[in-house]
Amino acid sequence: MKILILGAGQVGSSLAKYLGSDDENDITIIDKDEINLSSLQRHLDIKTVCGHASYPNILEEAGIETMDMVIAVTKSDESNMLACQMAHTLYQVDKKVARIRTAEYLHRRELFSDNAIPIDFVITPEVLVTNYIKRVVEEPGAEQVFEFEDGLVQLVETRAYAGTPIVGHPIKDLHEHLPKTRMRIVSLYRNGQAIPAYGDTVIKDGDRVYFVTKKASVSKVLKEFRRLDKTYKNIIIAGGGHIGLSLAKYLEKNHRVRLIEMNKGRVVEIAEQLEDVLVLHGNASDEELLLEEGIESTDLFLALTDSDEINVIVSILAKRLGAHKTIALVKRNVYEDLAKQSDDVDMVISPDQITTSGILAHIRKGDTMMVHSLRQGKSEAIEIIVHGDKAHSNVVGRAIEELKFPDGVVVGSVVRNNEVIMGSRKLVIEEGDHVLIVLSDVSKIHEVEELFKGYVN
Repeated sequence: MKILILGAGQVGSSLAKYLGSDDENDITIIDKDEINLSSLQRHLDIKTVCGHASYPNILEEAGIETMDMVIAVTKSDESNMLACQMAHTLYQVDKKVARIRTAEYLHRRELFSDNAIPIDFVITPEVLVTNYIKRVVEEPGAEQVFEFEDGLVQLVETRAYAGTPIVGHPIKDLHEHLPKTRMRIVSLYRNGQAIPAYGDTVIKDGDRVYFVTKKASVSKVLKEFRRLDKTYKNIIIAGGGHIGLSLAKYLEKNHRVRLIEMNKGRVVEIAEQLEDVLVLHGNASDEELLLEEGIESTDLFLALTDSDEINVIVSILAKRLGAHKTIALVKRNVYEDLAKQSDDVDMVISPDQITTSGILAHIRKGDTMMVHSLRQGKSEAIEIIVHGDKAHSNVVGRAIEELKFPDGVVVGSVVRNNEVIMGSRKLVIEEGDHVLIVLSDVSKIHEVEELFKGYVN
């Protein structure tokens, strides 16, 4: 696919790296900053163009007439919208994706259509990240939570701990422990390496486990792998930006929330929008402030400032002062790796990976409903709608064991008529099924896409 990315900031650069790693993609990126572009070109096999991403002559220099897709992620909403308008009107580009962050635009969804501003998919990273953190807060003990089918099915990552029911036992014992719970382990990572998740595979202490189940069953399954964390009650949020404010609004009804913000004007602004949150003016790295606010009795500390460095540092500080669990929002890989190496940062959230996931569903071939990028882009979970009949499909009417899936590709579940069915060798795929597939090696995606093509000769 020929893809034009407008904007080489954090999101645009991450997209270029992720999408450019696929040999089937031909990536071009436009940005005003020559330094950003030079850095990308040194590390990636992509074309770069320096200039304003909403100028027709710059778009033409980038070859917009030949593009299959435009992804507009410059810092300006207006530039992103204008670029998509030109891509549609002047160059007939098939797919247009734009990052829009201004609430006044987002509240008027009728703006984004072929009859107004022709954007096929509006992406708002702050909303995606906020929703992701909400799911993590709802499931203490989960390291990551990914939703499919509007939340009907969830893919959960957790760590297995010694002394829990399943550790030291084979996976098949789970079904004896949870006879009435529909679930399936789809991926297993040990010392950073994927290992097959067969029925006789023994779960060991420290294993990273990905399982699929219905939302209502997540807590029950988590108990098999770890001592179940208590529900979060006392929460401190560091950073009063879009994400911090949105989370505070969501959490204030059922939690005791305190929010720390350095900018005095911002403190006044967000305090007016919150009903039951204590908004504090100060630095989240101020040890005295954290102690005064009872950091030792804090169930969850969320570091959500705009600075990776601050988020990592204050998370470590909060943990050492007694916070039960810490979560840090980190954009750059160098700080993400640093945070993951620290036992004091319990969870690292990558907004770029979450944003990339939001865009991938519009890039993957076939009728793809949802895509989630896993393990820094090395793995992927994808939801595909099955089309065709027995005579014109590779998969309809065939059992999963008959399908020639590449190694490391697992069918986690099938949703059929709003019923969740766990993947099994004997399960027969039917037309209209929504199939959740997990790939431990994302390079196998095109083999999966080929298998699920709607029709065959």
